[in-house]
Amino acid sequence: MKKILLTLAVILGCMNAQAYDVFDNKDNHSYFGVRLSYELCAPTELSIDNINKQDWYNASSGLNLGVIYNMPLWKNLYFEPGLTFYYNTIGVKTDNNISIRSFGARIPLLIGYHFDILPSLQLSLFTGPEIALGFTACQWNHIESDEGNFSIVTNAYDSALNRFDIKWRFGVGATFLDRYYAAISGAAGLCDQVKGPFSAKANLFDITLGYNF
Repeated sequence: MKKILLTLAVILGCMNAQAYDVFDNKDNHSYFGVRLSYELCAPTELSIDNINKQDWYNASSGLNLGVIYNMPLWKNLYFEPGLTFYYNTIGVKTDNNISIRSFGARIPLLIGYHFDILPSLQLSLFTGPEIALGFTACQWNHIESDEGNFSIVTNAYDSALNRFDIKWRFGVGATFLDRYYAAISGAAGLCDQVKGPFSAKANLFDITLGYNF
């Protein structure tokens, strides 16, 4: 009897393995998710007409929190729009210590494809545009003088920076047990972030954790 049960178990396991498709999961469905990311903001060199380049900005840390909606399109191809809110810091290399702390929102519009390596593990590749709008950008000028140390706070969007940006994001992610999510991605800035004759773009590197509902 034990041999018969063992034989049936092996046969059923083989049937399930044959029915399982890495590229076309029949159980694909739409879902919402939350995402939390650590961000490294890495601005490019400041330049005028791509000449006289200056290493003006420091790469600095930030956070990104938001929601996504994952929609299957065809087989394991999916579309994933979202809404996220970010907080980034940027250091400026000058004689006086200047830092910029920005807060805003982004709308990622990502296309991806997931590969169902195991029933409980999916690996995905994704790419797409990401629209960004800055709400505030407080520029802190930390000044040291003979009279003492003090700070001057101004709105960088009024004088130096542009609020709007479009980035192109690309990355790889993994989903565990249909619920838990982790990803590594980058986003290349496409629009100049500095007003006037200058040019500088803001690139991002993200490490993301999430949960799917």
